[in-house]
Amino acid sequence: MQDKLVEIFKKAKYKSSPDLVFSVLTKIDTHEKRVAKLKLRIGAFIGLASLAGLIPVFEILLDNLAHSGFYEYFSLIFSDGSLILSYWKEFAFSLAESLPTTSIIFTLFLMFISLLSFRYVLKQINQNQFINFEPLSV
Repeated sequence: MQDKLVEIFKKAKYKSSPDLVFSVLTKIDTHEKRVAKLKLRIGAFIGLASLAGLIPVFEILLDNLAHSGFYEYFSLIFSDGSLILSYWKEFAFSLAESLPTTSIIFTLFLMFISLLSFRYVLKQINQNQFINFEPLSV
């Protein structure tokens, strides 16, 4: 990119100062660094917000599981195994029907968003896009 800008300024009809190329490249570099820092902060905020939102959503999921009767159906596996073997289809349908699917989907969605945002933040940190500032040379 530096070479292209230098060639463009050399081919220009007017004479520019030699500091112009350096100042343009410096402005472009600082803008890219600022955008990378902003993306990092937004990703970290989204990750922390979704992680904080997981606490009440997980409590709601546990409450819905307790009120739906899922635990009662599931405890039949350990108390009466022969009955489960003979009526396994009905038992599986009862278990599936008693699951609070909306709460499960919302919990998994928030977990997915938090993991994706933290993955993005770690990727940005590993690339050192915003930490290292290399001075440009013309």
